[in-house]
Amino acid sequence: MSLSYSFKGKRVLVTGGGQGIGRQLVQRFHDDGAVVLTLDKNAEAIEQLQKELPKVSAVTVDLTDWEATKKVIESFGGVDHVVNNAVVLIMQPLMEVTKETASLHFDVSVLACINVVQTAAKGMIERGSGGSIVNISSIAAKRASPLTSMYAATKSALEMLTKSMSLELGAHNIRVNCIAPGLVAEITAPDTPPAESDPDMDAAIEKILARTSIKRAIDPNEVADLVMFLLSPLSAMITGESVMIDGGFAANY
Repeated sequence: MSLSYSFKGKRVLVTGGGQGIGRQLVQRFHDDGAVVLTLDKNAEAIEQLQKELPKVSAVTVDLTDWEATKKVIESFGGVDHVVNNAVVLIMQPLMEVTKETASLHFDVSVLACINVVQTAAKGMIERGSGGSIVNISSIAAKRASPLTSMYAATKSALEMLTKSMSLELGAHNIRVNCIAPGLVAEITAPDTPPAESDPDMDAAIEKILARTSIKRAIDPNEVADLVMFLLSPLSAMITGESVMIDGGFAANY
């Protein structure tokens, strides 16, 4: 098989597809001819997405609402591939973490992922068609840093959840992997709120870049390339893995 694969006609579900990496993934799958289905709680982002890509099925839903999310995914019909991309990142010192912020991190990054995978995989199993799933983790699951305790904890949980999913779903020819990006370029863009208003984020970005071997942020398209590879038959025997894309950050002790 050559190192190329088309998702034309495949049904791909992307959570958090209204902005950031999710929006780039929606664009890439759309351009490749896939039937793209996406969820995001940001109504303005979904409205803009529908204007720009009217063929994409985009729905506003809060992933922390278990039943509402399940109903939307069921309404989409069959799904071949899933990307769990939705995320919460609230930077807080450990001693300032509240039950509410801790719960929100786990509700979006872990519990919502369980719900999405259960709902999508149920159809895959019933149809006997198999499928593939990629969960978006983070380098924060591998290396601790200040102010990100809850974010890192949920990403670590997501990586073990990925392994468990791969074990239980493998018998149905459903592969589950996750990727762990380092610093992605969208986070450093000058017109994004974190870069404008959060000095803690600025300091964290500087520390990350200082430790990377390749001295730049990761382009969202490079993240999309890895996601598409892991969803495709080109990675047919890869499952239960967490693949880092970090420019050499984790290699620098």
